[in-house]
Amino acid sequence: MKRWLCLGLALLLLLPSFAFGGGEAPRIFAPAEVIRPGRASVIRFTLPAEGNFDILLEDAEGSRLSVVTLSHPGQAGEHTLYWNGTYEGAPAPKGPARLVLKTAGGTAEAPVVIGKMAPCLIGVSFSRAQLTAGRRTEIRFYATEEGTVTLSAAEGEKREELASWPVSEGNNVLSWTPELPEGAWELVLTLSDGETVSEESRFLLTVAAPVPEEAASVFTPSFTSPYAGQDATANYWTMPMDITDEAAVWQALTAPMTVIDNGQTEKAQIVLRSEPSSESPGVGSVTCMTQGVHVLERGEEWSLVECYSSSFHDSPILNWNALVQGYVPTAYLTEIIPNQEMGFVIDKLTQRLYIFREGHLFTTLLVSTGLSNARQPYNETRSGEFLMTSKVGTFSSDNLRCGLAIRFNKGDLLHEVPYISQGDGSKNYSVCEPKLGTKASHGCIRVQRKPTPEGVNMGWIWNNHKANTRLMIWEDWQGRQIPVPGEEMTLWYNPKGGQFYHSKDHCESVQRASVVFEPFSYALLDEKPYAKLKRCEYCAPPLRRAEIEKINGKYVLGGDHDPILTKAREKCPRPLK
Repeated sequence: MKRWLCLGLALLLLLPSFAFGGGEAPRIFAPAEVIRPGRASVIRFTLPAEGNFDILLEDAEGSRLSVVTLSHPGQAGEHTLYWNGTYEGAPAPKGPARLVLKTAGGTAEAPVVIGKMAPCLIGVSFSRAQLTAGRRTEIRFYATEEGTVTLSAAEGEKREELASWPVSEGNNVLSWTPELPEGAWELVLTLSDGETVSEESRFLLTVAAPVPEEAASVFTPSFTSPYAGQDATANYWTMPMDITDEAAVWQALTAPMTVIDNGQTEKAQIVLRSEPSSESPGVGSVTCMTQGVHVLERGEEWSLVECYSSSFHDSPILNWNALVQGYVPTAYLTEIIPNQEMGFVIDKLTQRLYIFREGHLFTTLLVSTGLSNARQPYNETRSGEFLMTSKVGTFSSDNLRCGLAIRFNKGDLLHEVPYISQGDGSKNYSVCEPKLGTKASHGCIRVQRKPTPEGVNMGWIWNNHKANTRLMIWEDWQGRQIPVPGEEMTLWYNPKGGQFYHSKDHCESVQRASVVFEPFSYALLDEKPYAKLKRCEYCAPPLRRAEIEKINGKYVLGGDHDPILTKAREKCPRPLK
């Protein structure tokens, strides 16, 4: 029988209104209405004498269907009890039944009808403990059936409706931007199936004043976390995503990292729980051994952590790349010291791989991270911090061949830009190579094969790979912006027929030693003769101003740059377990 974790036994026993003398028989009176599991019904009964009693739900043959209460003490007299039609989380089965009261002095029964389950919201949570006016928050829950969810502000018995959404049966994620005055608010969520309204889910939350634009421009990997700002240590989760701050990035790359080690392989995953219990609903999937978690509260048996949910198509919890907070067994937490000589940063906003060596930015490569779609939301590359572990080598993906692959997150690998094998044995890179610098993969990270001015490409990474090299993947949070280079930035080109503009005064794209690049400023990039130049695929120069502004236009604060992924999260196809 399916279990509904939020529907526990609900009892309210009133004091007896009068006492009985000896010899009285017990009596029980069924509710006038149909009992709908998930909604309280009133059951009246009388006890002839003090003692323990049972109230059971049985069929016509006397087989037990459910339990109202067992071995409950009571005084002689009349009592009223509220029952929500469930026992140990399981709803009573639909159909005719009998309520049976059993006492030491006798038995009584009354006919009842169990109807369909009443609407119920399970595991409701807000992504932020403190809301901010004008800043989007997510509301997560499991709906027992299709209907309409209403969010209201409560003041005593009054309700002011703030928003409503149609929802499907199962896991739902709603996006809500509060437009409430600063202060404390009691918020109420209900689910209606058109006939019945669920019990209220109530929350006491505070609403902060709108975030000034200058403050909103500081983004960390835990930007939307309700615990943001509570950790004062320097690590991946607390550092601003600013590639120009080399000292801060290097500190995050070399800091100790906490992973999940439960004795399984690097392809295994565990479930992050909403409460410190293995029976509580899951909120995310975490990959063992390679994925870092941010420890928020460490307990003896369970610890509260946060990370981006590494949900793949076969993960137990399908919460695509959402920043989640949940509980894991404390015994699983293991601290790892990553490679102290080199570390990598992938920025999904700029689609660049930044390689750091010995405290400084060494070189920049073009990449393609995952491009999600409605059918495959799991294509989105999961953000977070990871350890690059085993070398996989070459593998196939549809008709593509992906070489020099190194695993970092279960099915996600860092590998060379894919190619198509030709009949003559040659490799054709023309399909995927032009897409470098944009999202295009199935979740893996495609890296350029053409060497940078420093001689670095995916082949160099493969040859210089060391176990436990840290890979930090920065989320492209809505509101982040790619800085437009200063007009004085120096770019380079070959004045003798060159077709590309470059970031350095030399480039592997030009083999002849006789070619001498000439400099020009970024301010002239859209003027003759530089307007016809294309971006070099070797040395990763900046995009043109118009290209940057087009990307930044998708990422304005308060918008949604990826509505496909947002919709997929709202229609998570597998129930929490």
